Amino acid sequence: MSRLLNSRHFQIFATLMRSRGMSEAALRLGISKAAVSKTLRLMERETGVALFTLAHGRLEPTAAARRLLPRAEQAAKHLEWALDEAYALDQGSVRTVVVAAHAPPLIAILPSAIQRFKESHPDVNVHLRVEGPPKVLESVAHHEVDLGVTNPPAPNTASSVDLCQRHTISEDLLVAALHRRHPLVAKSVVRPEDLVGATVIALPEESPTSILVRATLQEAGVSIPKTIFASTSMGVCALVQQDVGIGLINPMLLSTGIFPDVVTRPFRPRIELWTEIYYSSIRPLSPEARALATYIEEAASALRGHAPLGKPAPG
Repeated sequence: MSRLLNSRHFQIFATLMRSRGMSEAALRLGISKAAVSKTLRLMERETGVALFTLAHGRLEPTAAARRLLPRAEQAAKHLEWALDEAYALDQGSVRTVVVAAHAPPLIAILPSAIQRFKESHPDVNVHLRVEGPPKVLESVAHHEVDLGVTNPPAPNTASSVDLCQRHTISEDLLVAALHRRHPLVAKSVVRPEDLVGATVIALPEESPTSILVRATLQEAGVSIPKTIFASTSMGVCALVQQDVGIGLINPMLLSTGIFPDVVTRPFRPRIELWTEIYYSSIRPLSPEARALATYIEEAASALRGHAPLGKPAPG
């Protein structure tokens, strides 16, 4: 092999793999479609294998391309880091830590952690992105954010978690969230059979929590025909607050009392929910991001009343 490839070629290839075609890849990269095509031809010539095939008028990646993608993304990210460092050589550049989180830790953990961070790092900006769990993991894996705080993916579901380091910062049991006047408030425990005939407000089907709940209900032989879907736990609680239905959620979200008419009851069988902090397995954390990660872990510990777990997440 003549070794004509460089990190820019891998950046173009990785972008093409994450796009719907050459036109979208070219638009995202700010180059011409011909330049993308030229790079693809060069890579196929240099590697000696076909990376894409044409099917129904669309480019489809081959098995070889899928195998190459993780390494190509690493090469592309190293190029981005080098460029970032080059443009940040000016000592006046503003440092920034970017965090993505889903609703429960966003409400219960991050505010106090960010407040402490701003006290100790007043010259560093914090950018906070609110995303669902799958998007949080994807953002960390693709180095779009420095830290992610969310649930782990459900077993046997595809995710970007293999490209992340992670630590468990909180362990909770799923609860039934009810309006204070709901009849089920009289029960000490809510079970699957109690949901028959009730309106359940669920998270999106691909949500890790929804996957666990669905498996538990199926095992119990319970079908819930009346379901309303909310995109976030905040949406679930907002609807429960108006007595629209019952939510099955992480109790962390209700720890601050922002929904005064919502009460909880234990749900059985037990469904364990972990909250974890994620960061890239290949890109080292900046000192600022590491400091914020420490504050996030300590805030989670204070919320649950125990010392930081600081341990690898369950497999």
